Amino acid sequence: MEINRRRLVVAAACTALMAPSFARAQAVDADGWPVNPLRGPVDLGLTDRVLNGAIDIHVHLDPDGPGAFSAERSLDVFEAADIAIARGMRGMVIKAHQDMGGANAAYMIRQHKDPTFQAFGRMPANLSTGGINAAALEHFTQIRGGWGRIFEMPTVDGRYQKDPVTREPQDVSTWDRERLARIRPWVKLLAPDALAYVPITKNGELLPEVKRVIGLMPDMRTVDSGGRVVLATGHALPEEHVLIAREGRRVGLTVLITHPGDIPQLPELAKLGAYIEMTAALVARTAASKAAAAAVVKKIGAEHIIMGTDCGTRTNPYPTDCLVMAARGLRANGITERELDLMYKVNPAKLLGLEPPDNIATK
Repeated sequence: MEINRRRLVVAAACTALMAPSFARAQAVDADGWPVNPLRGPVDLGLTDRVLNGAIDIHVHLDPDGPGAFSAERSLDVFEAADIAIARGMRGMVIKAHQDMGGANAAYMIRQHKDPTFQAFGRMPANLSTGGINAAALEHFTQIRGGWGRIFEMPTVDGRYQKDPVTREPQDVSTWDRERLARIRPWVKLLAPDALAYVPITKNGELLPEVKRVIGLMPDMRTVDSGGRVVLATGHALPEEHVLIAREGRRVGLTVLITHPGDIPQLPELAKLGAYIEMTAALVARTAASKAAAAAVVKKIGAEHIIMGTDCGTRTNPYPTDCLVMAARGLRANGITERELDLMYKVNPAKLLGLEPPDNIATK
């Protein structure tokens, strides 16, 4: 670990020496963040007390495919781990939308970077992993090290797709294949009579196969580490978040509501004992988004919220920078250090079965 930190110091010194030429290569994206036109976001080097002991539960990193909307990754798992460790973070959860790579990456980070860094994997049940099926779930838990920890309902292959402009969900079952292939190119390879999405409900109820897989999860333990699997709700409709959370809690699972936004069901989900995921990539974008996020925290309580980033792609700042920017925005809107520590440190540790850190603010 000390060697890695020395490398970061050397890299920082080299960057400083090249600052004039680098500045000429910089541009600014639509949201005002510095970017390198050739590589996307740059490391802004932001630091904050909230990073000390934080766990980012939602980061997208190479090696990975661009997936829906061709979202290229801006850094790989080792690069992200180096930066997170240097900034004092406790861990991160690598999410791969279309395979089990997060569990593999977590093993490699622990094996070759820092065995004390709490790296985990997160895998949704999309078409490329066979949709809702126990075989994929079982294998995810048995990848060496046992760091595959969050199993998620469908995301990029869900039935509903948020419109990139209005952010309202659209039912892709009504789309033709050509239209859907613009954001999910793999659907062109499916048989003509095959579903181009992974269904989870019918007539307002969870499908039997969904209930069956959820029912298997409480008795599963990850290989080597003996961890319990967490259920995440995926890119679901508001009412589907409730159905999944209710079933997961009924069988005793820890449940994460995948970045639902400010939906009317949030108080009900919190009452069920589920954790609500908030993503720093959305929180940090504008003054309005920071104020809106703070209002959600005040409405349902920080004890029910976990801050991830959804960063690591070229359209967002680096994960550590994004966490800091979100924290600063929340503070400016009245969120306390204690509330930030709950969302950044305490709740993600509980989600992953870890002991909460000691460095927690009291107010």
